[in-house]
Amino acid sequence: MGKIKYIYVDESGDLGAFGSKYFTVVAIVVDDTKTLERIIKKVRQRKLKKSIKQLSEIKANNSNRLIREYILNIVKKSQCQIFAIVVDKEQIAKHLFEIKNELYNYLCGILMQKLNILDGKGIITIDKKYTNTLLREDFNRYITNKLRETNKDLKIEIKHKDSFASNELQVVDFVVWSINRKLNLGDDFYYKIIEEKIVNKEDMFLWKPIK
Repeated sequence: MGKIKYIYVDESGDLGAFGSKYFTVVAIVVDDTKTLERIIKKVRQRKLKKSIKQLSEIKANNSNRLIREYILNIVKKSQCQIFAIVVDKEQIAKHLFEIKNELYNYLCGILMQKLNILDGKGIITIDKKYTNTLLREDFNRYITNKLRETNKDLKIEIKHKDSFASNELQVVDFVVWSINRKLNLGDDFYYKIIEEKIVNKEDMFLWKPIK
């Protein structure tokens, strides 16, 4: 069996008819799980005040500039690849907002195909979105089929985790937050830190209408 790729997925924005203008999904791919796990451990050890060190989860939205810069700069120096897709919700047909689960699966499927995993095994950890077992199984089946379009023997394992239980997902939160902040608020300060790590930067925008 070939090498194992560890893939961590999170999103920013919403898939409601209103709300954020853009919806972004990010995957960070690493060969070693410790690559991302260590980042949050370092933050807890070195950067957090004692009063908040015991928080179960570190999130970009609730962190200060020092923490955000620190995490994103370590990501920039790390052996990882960032893949992203961004959709302007005005390009999404209105009826699709009524079937958000299918829409979300579809967008994640597009992202997964950009990873270009041709052999070996992919272990995907995604921020737990579905509490319904059937919806999780439907997601798993859809994503597995998408990844196996290039190799039907590709080994796929999918884990749904609460982000507070995954240091790796907490790192992805900072990356996807920085992309969506640039798009929704026009603030590209944080985005510029990790821009060079985005493998598919030239085609991460889905410009065609989604019907």
